[in-house]
Amino acid sequence: MARRSADLFDASEIHFAFDELFFSRTDAAGVIQFGNSVFQRVSIYGWDELLGRPHKIVRHPDTPRAAFWLLWDAVKAGRPFGAYVKNRSKDGRYYWVFAIVTPIDGGYLSVRLRPSTELLAVIKREYPAFSALERKENLAPADSAPLLLDRLKTLGFPDYPTFMAAALGQELAALDARLGRPHDPTIAHFQGLHETAKTLLQKADIIADAYVTNENVPFNFRVLAAQLGQDGAAISVISTNYTLLSVEIRGILADFTAAAHDVFRTISEGYFLACTARVQREVLNQFRNEAGAAGEAREQEELLLDRQQVEYSAKAETGLREIARKAKGFRQACLDMERLAAALEVTRVMGKVECSRHISVKDRLDELLARLEHFQATVAAALRDIDVINEHIQSEAGHLLARARRAA
Repeated sequence: MARRSADLFDASEIHFAFDELFFSRTDAAGVIQFGNSVFQRVSIYGWDELLGRPHKIVRHPDTPRAAFWLLWDAVKAGRPFGAYVKNRSKDGRYYWVFAIVTPIDGGYLSVRLRPSTELLAVIKREYPAFSALERKENLAPADSAPLLLDRLKTLGFPDYPTFMAAALGQELAALDARLGRPHDPTIAHFQGLHETAKTLLQKADIIADAYVTNENVPFNFRVLAAQLGQDGAAISVISTNYTLLSVEIRGILADFTAAAHDVFRTISEGYFLACTARVQREVLNQFRNEAGAAGEAREQEELLLDRQQVEYSAKAETGLREIARKAKGFRQACLDMERLAAALEVTRVMGKVECSRHISVKDRLDELLARLEHFQATVAAALRDIDVINEHIQSEAGHLLARARRAA
């Protein structure tokens, strides 16, 4: 508790209002070309010290170099990027932002908000320790970036797009609560979709784990058939059938798992795009009402911001259509798994018939058939859950798409 209080009243931290949003524009090399008054005021630099200078002028050493490597890797490839960033002002104090960087013609646009969720508290602990590791081990950013991604996995995020979508969504929900705004239905729907998609992955993993647990059943059938000699011919046929099914399951399972991850990844991307479009709209509205922006090209900057929010609103709508399409396509992978589960039932029934004929190996056959039955039941139950989840994803994507079209 003492540490929490120290964080809240840290005199070296610059505080700004939650409804104050930053934006800055750089060229392709990261040199500042423009910004709004919030950026200038909080950084404490004058415009003559900011314009024409690299954006890293406000970089704080506690932010890992790996985070910036991931940023440049994404935006140079034309992808948007979001991250928690600890910045340093001219007088040496610091401030936290959640930054969203998007490519634009000739450079990049960064919009930023003040974060406040529990995830920020986690990042506040993680960043300094990770930056210290980078310095101690003299790690190049390209080498430390995979380590940062591994660390995120231990925190429950399978990849960076999942992390940045969840983080930005949580920060926007927290921002609305702090400002007394009604909850954003789009954010709420996407948060639900994201959690639902996590469950989808968990169900797919249950099927994969069950397969691994039973992978040696065909071999054990073959061993029993060999022990019985000529009397084991029927069991040998069962073993052959199950081996063929097992090989087919392995191939389809790989496609099935990949399809589940594809649905999840598409939802993460759509979530982040929708959140990005919202922040860009709010930055534009704030900029239109503020005074003291740098330079004389205010109208041009407003047009640029407007183009960005229109572009990302359109990308978010495209992302929703893609979510619905991927979820619908995933249904075929489920049907393939259901077909194999039915074939397993036929194999199990054949084995049960043979079991009654071979008293000498009955206990072992019973054990193998019980494992086969458990595997089949596990797959069937997971597929039933997945079918419900998949229908929900398609329905939610449809609702979000309809809302986006009404708002356009």
